[in-house]
Amino acid sequence: MSGPSSSNDSPIRSLRSTESAEEAAFFKRIVRESLDGFIIMNEEGTIVFANEAVGTLFGYDGDELVERSIATLFPEQYRETYLEEFYQYTHEPDATVEYTGVERVGLRRTGEEFPLSFSLREHTYRGQRLFTAILRDISEQRRQQDELEAATEKYQTLVETAPDAIFVADAETGVLQEANRAAAELLKRPKDEIEGMHQTELHPTEETGRYERMFRGHQEEGGVFEENHDLTVVDSTGARIPVAINSKITELNGRKVIQGIFRDISERKHREDALNALHETTQRMFETASSQTICTHAVTTAAEILEFPLSGIHFKADDADALEPIATTGDIAGTLDGSVPTFTPEDPFVWDVFETGEPRVVPDVQATDEGAARDTPIRSIIVVPLGEHGVFITSSESVREFDRIDFDLVRVLAANTEAALTRAERERAIARQRDELTTLNRINAIVRDINQALVAAPTREEIERTVCERFAASDVYHGALVGTLSAAEQGLSVQTAAGIDDAYLEAVANEGAETENGVAAMALRSDTVQVVEDVRSDPAFPTSIRAQAAARNFHSVACVPFGHGETTYGVLVVYASEPTVIGAREQAVFGELGEMIGHAINAAESKKLLYSDRILELEFSLTGTGSFFVETSAELGCSFTLNGVVPTANESYLFYVTSSGVPTEDVIERAETSSSIEHVRRIQGDERDSTLELLIRGTQTTAQALIEHGAYIRGGTITDGEGTLIAEAPANTEVRPFVEAVEAVYPNATLLAKRDRKHPLHPTPGLHYEVETELTARQLEILSAAYLAGYFDYPRTSTGADLAETLDISSPTFHQHLQAAQRKVFSLLFHNRDEGA
Repeated sequence: MSGPSSSNDSPIRSLRSTESAEEAAFFKRIVRESLDGFIIMNEEGTIVFANEAVGTLFGYDGDELVERSIATLFPEQYRETYLEEFYQYTHEPDATVEYTGVERVGLRRTGEEFPLSFSLREHTYRGQRLFTAILRDISEQRRQQDELEAATEKYQTLVETAPDAIFVADAETGVLQEANRAAAELLKRPKDEIEGMHQTELHPTEETGRYERMFRGHQEEGGVFEENHDLTVVDSTGARIPVAINSKITELNGRKVIQGIFRDISERKHREDALNALHETTQRMFETASSQTICTHAVTTAAEILEFPLSGIHFKADDADALEPIATTGDIAGTLDGSVPTFTPEDPFVWDVFETGEPRVVPDVQATDEGAARDTPIRSIIVVPLGEHGVFITSSESVREFDRIDFDLVRVLAANTEAALTRAERERAIARQRDELTTLNRINAIVRDINQALVAAPTREEIERTVCERFAASDVYHGALVGTLSAAEQGLSVQTAAGIDDAYLEAVANEGAETENGVAAMALRSDTVQVVEDVRSDPAFPTSIRAQAAARNFHSVACVPFGHGETTYGVLVVYASEPTVIGAREQAVFGELGEMIGHAINAAESKKLLYSDRILELEFSLTGTGSFFVETSAELGCSFTLNGVVPTANESYLFYVTSSGVPTEDVIERAETSSSIEHVRRIQGDERDSTLELLIRGTQTTAQALIEHGAYIRGGTITDGEGTLIAEAPANTEVRPFVEAVEAVYPNATLLAKRDRKHPLHPTPGLHYEVETELTARQLEILSAAYLAGYFDYPRTSTGADLAETLDISSPTFHQHLQAAQRKVFSLLFHNRDEGA
């Protein structure tokens, strides 16, 4: 391409020389002052005119560009291409080159390149063929376009990679125009199949109208639409998927669209449904006081609602370090071949959770050191503590079966279960306390009635019968019986009964082997109240008569031993018509009842002895026994004579004996070293013959056993380890209980003789009966001890201070009781004499 022409008739000169005033105004107004750059060229590409905007655009002044080639305005690397296109346009009429809004790269005078818009039009001016180019700097437009393209690309990337499904629908028609990858995954359809669907086709067919109204409502109201309640989409398989929808109307590529973000809330919906189900389960659990029912509700919920079919609850055993199954799902037994394990401290997976109170998830049991050696199909487990109750276990045959939601749901279920168990336990405790109070009140009422009735019962037989009758007459108990155990008879021997039919009593008599080790025998041997709260299930109740008891509606039993001192007379067996709660306070009341019956029997036996005109004298051989007096007599070669025995208030016995034939100090020294002698004191005598006072506590003796059975110790002698003890019992009384009482203390003791004699005290024993009645036990004790210890002798062999020390009371107290006793005795004596006069 050649440079511009220099002939005298060039277009430039021609354009300038022929320019009229009118034409100059035209150019000035339209061209020169235009914001766009105007260039006029000839067909060779030489610039014949350039306005000011072109100079500003390219960095040239005035007419510097005139007579220059158009190629000056373009970078060198583009000039050849641009000029070839220009020549095609100007010299080839059939050329298809377009020069309207063509983008080119311009070159400023400074060397800076910039984008510009280039439009070219041909026209003839005064017979000359000219071309006008309009140039516009499109740097800002290009920058905006680049930013738009970058933003569009970013938008497309964000949409495509978004985790939630995104649908773009035409706001007018509702037809889906775009969908991202997550949308395709949600609906299980390819994107090209989704695009073109109507928005209502995303949802269940029967709810088309509802979703159409929602779409139109959003279209009319505009703004942002948010909804997550009861919305679903349907995938290609027909499955319904709960979703939350967030949509907004916007402009996209010049059209109004509704862009919707659909979030799959299946897991959240599942969690919400599970939590609602857990809430309902918790309500059911809180409505029962049964631990078994609570645990059954819990594991059923785990299987049916949380979809954990291998679940169970294990409770801490009462009597062992073990966690025993209390409730399990049906699949557990099948998975474990019918054997649900009991966990011990050797099972760290479960036991550590129970002890530490920290839940544990084991993704793969067999991948741990503890589980590698186990032969079990279980591979993963969740163990959650239930406080002091035990643990909740969920397991699976798959590895890493559980996620965070599973763990949280199991913890919620376990926490609710623990709360229900604790509440039920508290309610049971309150109910038990209420029942115990009711039972206590009923027992106290019966005991008060029995106490009043015992005053009028003169014999042991009447006392025992009265007690049984009072229980039989109550509205709580069926009846009662009194029984004993003896060496001669096997099993429980019934002495009397009330409210119990003969057939049942016969069944008890025929089952000696079991009753000998039953709950009544346990009460007799332990001398403590024994309770069977449920006859049907408690192993302490004899199995052989359980059916007989159930047939008579005997539900619970209390066995109350009764006796006096160290002697147990028998056992009171009380039958209740319903399971009766008998706590520590009730058992204490029953224990007091046993003591009351024992005291009454002892008093009745003593009165019987004193009031009787005749007595039965029993002589026992103590030779070969382990008695302190027998052994000391044999070893020291001395003799002992028993002067009397006084029971004291603190369950000890004072023995007053005369020692002879050996230095008294030897006897005292031996007594002081004996474990059975608590106190020894010489009352009177010389070096070899002395009267001694010995206090024996906590060790049962022959004399003690006989006294507690209602006998009176007349005396006894022991010489060189051989001797006898003589006791008096009421006439016509059964001898066997006395013999058994003595043999229970010393098996080698034997009954030498029994003699029926007239009462030795005086011909009218009524005074002694009155003395026994009027004096308190403490007054009688002090009066007897004072008499035997020589307090009334002259000179006195024991002072009040001596006896007060022996009896462990103060001297003023001793004298107060003694004077009161003397006054009562003298009153009875002189009152009776005056009446006789």
